[in-house]
Amino acid sequence: MTNATSPQGETAVMSINRRCEPQRIAPDTWVIRQMFGEGLAPASVYVNSMVIAGPEPVIVDTGPAVARDDWMNDVFSIVDPADVRWVFLSHDDADHVGNLREVLDLCPRATLVSNMFTVERMSADYLLPLHRMLIVNDGDRFTAGDRAMLAVVPPTFDSPTTSGLLDTRTGVYWGVDSFGTAVTSEVTDVAELEPNFYQASFLQMNRMLSPWHQWLDAARYDVHLDRVRSLRASVVASAHGPALHGDQIGTALEMLAQLPDLPVAPLPGQAELELVVASFTSPSPAVAV
Repeated sequence: MTNATSPQGETAVMSINRRCEPQRIAPDTWVIRQMFGEGLAPASVYVNSMVIAGPEPVIVDTGPAVARDDWMNDVFSIVDPADVRWVFLSHDDADHVGNLREVLDLCPRATLVSNMFTVERMSADYLLPLHRMLIVNDGDRFTAGDRAMLAVVPPTFDSPTTSGLLDTRTGVYWGVDSFGTAVTSEVTDVAELEPNFYQASFLQMNRMLSPWHQWLDAARYDVHLDRVRSLRASVVASAHGPALHGDQIGTALEMLAQLPDLPVAPLPGQAELELVVASFTSPSPAVAV
């Protein structure tokens, strides 16, 4: 929640995020969803994580701290903390590790799955529990009860620690921040978005996520995309957009193949910041909790 004071001296409480119902995207598999407003007109971005409820339940990323109560309630309405056996950490960004310590405290049987670079980068805040960790690098597998899990780096990313995760039983691939898009409402399928908006937003978000796209060799990058294609995922879940199904996955990969030839995404600047600040201090009626 954010507080702002109007010219009349009244304090408005503005919600920067709101809970969305968890979405079942495959057998035993749910996306845990929060929607964050960007502060400008009229688009929002999902901040998602994932839960796999099987014989050995898996929590995939731990959401943002600002949404802790809703996030915890949603996750543990699907799986019992005492049953959780695995917590997969895709990378160390705040919206993915926000509830990690709380999850590990509540889930005493859980093993934390990540890589050593994540341990190093997070050590400035706290040392991850090394005695409870399984180190998994790109291309490695681990077994979670009735399913094999494969780590695969996604097509775009903003952290060098990033790893996606394929559930080989269901064909669900956690694409982390890749495959994301802004949305104009609480959609559950990109087919609900206007096609031109979806394409423009998808390419904007992935360029912002990976500004290194301007230095890519197109042929070498396509080899990486082919690796993701070869997973033959039935569903691609994203931390920042609706899950993709069927032909939507191929379409997204075709759009990602354009990145080496696209200019760097324009970024908001001071003028946009001032618009956001003005919206917080507007004399219009205060927003409810």
